[in-house]
Amino acid sequence: MLKIFAFCKKYILKYKITLLVYVIISIFISLASIFSPYILGDFIDQLMQADDISIIYRYFVLFATINIFTLVFGYISGRIYIRLQMQLGFMLNKSMIQKYQQSPLSFVQKHDATYMNQRINSDSNTLIIFCISIIQSILVNSTIILVTIILITLFHPILSGILALVSVIYIAFYGFYKKRLYQVNFTFRESQARFFAKLNEQMFNIRFIKLHSLFSKFITRLNHEFDKLLTSSLRYQHANYVFSSLDKVVYMVAQMVLLLFGGIEIINGRLTIGRYIIIASYYNMLLGAIRYFFGLGKTIQDNLVSYERLQELETLTPEPNGNEILSSIEKIQFKDVSFFYGDKPVFCNKSLLLEKGHSYVVLGSNGAGKSTFLEVLTGLQSGRYTGEILFNNVDVRNLDMYALRNSLIGMSEQEPVLIADTLRYNILFGGDELQEEHKLIDILGLHTFIAELPNGFDTVVSEGSTNLSGGEKQKISLLRTLLKAPNVIILDEPTSALDIKSSSRLKDYLREIKHDKIIIVITHDPDFIDDSDVVIEF
Repeated sequence: MLKIFAFCKKYILKYKITLLVYVIISIFISLASIFSPYILGDFIDQLMQADDISIIYRYFVLFATINIFTLVFGYISGRIYIRLQMQLGFMLNKSMIQKYQQSPLSFVQKHDATYMNQRINSDSNTLIIFCISIIQSILVNSTIILVTIILITLFHPILSGILALVSVIYIAFYGFYKKRLYQVNFTFRESQARFFAKLNEQMFNIRFIKLHSLFSKFITRLNHEFDKLLTSSLRYQHANYVFSSLDKVVYMVAQMVLLLFGGIEIINGRLTIGRYIIIASYYNMLLGAIRYFFGLGKTIQDNLVSYERLQELETLTPEPNGNEILSSIEKIQFKDVSFFYGDKPVFCNKSLLLEKGHSYVVLGSNGAGKSTFLEVLTGLQSGRYTGEILFNNVDVRNLDMYALRNSLIGMSEQEPVLIADTLRYNILFGGDELQEEHKLIDILGLHTFIAELPNGFDTVVSEGSTNLSGGEKQKISLLRTLLKAPNVIILDEPTSALDIKSSSRLKDYLREIKHDKIIIVITHDPDFIDDSDVVIEF
């Protein structure tokens, strides 16, 4: 439990005052709940001896006051809890997402994005709820145990001994069963995450499934993952049922002891009915608090699963990134650079010089290493190559490649990524205002396309950009890259989905700006090959 708190500590401390207020209110509410049984028992004893109804009015007012207090402060407590849980959960979630984004590309490529998203979100909220609840519940239940033990001991010392025995049984049982609970819960949670990833696969790839009529094959994949989820769910249910059933047995035995012992004491005149109600209420409250600490062990085991999974991200070594920032890129040099996927070489001892004012065409068959070359050049494969890569004679390992990719390097992918937002946001990402008469819009033939949209550049791109054609997506990607005015322009098959006129105007524009750029193009377009200064072959 302590390591879970250590993990969440920095987030919790940012809202420590709010958390303190929440805990104090919760303790006051619990004290009110402890006070209520005593008033009820005392009221019954007083009522049996009363000769007028004035006593009823006094206790009525007292009960009403306590209940109103509990309702009002219960509402306030609930509001504070929701605010705490959402704010802290979001902070932890955001932190884990940032760590995932800055993790090595090799780690990211090993994991399904939907699986990781569901896992991070679920585990972050689980741990924050655990930490808030545990602080409040431990203090509240500790208060209940302390106060009720004192009161029960004052009313009947023998019952205190019985409760001590019940506590020992609880603790022994938990110690025996806790490892099993952790194992089945871990397996169940992992199966859940993988199943949701397969569910997303069904929806995300609908066009591909339709195109190749893969309906039955994809459903078979889903069925297979569901079978594994069902198996782990049944094991999880079995382990939890055994655990809760034995807990109920111990609780039932404790209740029967109270019923038997209390009944004998009342019949023998050593206990009033009011006192019996007080003791029975406190007995139940005390057992409930003890059972909370008993169940706490299971809760801890459940949350250790979330902790271990987030800890994997927390301790993950981020991808290397230096701190030196360049104001411009004049040249890029590869010196005997080699890259391997495992034991498989992608390219070996590659040496080349890329200089401002020149254009370069990268040629090679599929799988020859062209895309990997660009990933290595742009720093996406930091630390996974041998040799030297220099920007302006500075080793790339010393450079802040995040800053370089943000401002000095622009890349238009063959399969452009557009997010579910406006076209304007997809082009500028919230940056400078888009001048709708910019010549690049005309060069790429976007004027007519934009004019026909219902809201122009403020038209929303659908999920998966299904409301745009391949050519339109490529033009938006090219516009986004070129408006950035980077020193290094990288274009991956830039004319594969363009019409002839747009393709021709793009080539003319690149010739126009080449004097102060490094232009790298992956293409099989003969015009680009003829215009290039250097051809790099893989």
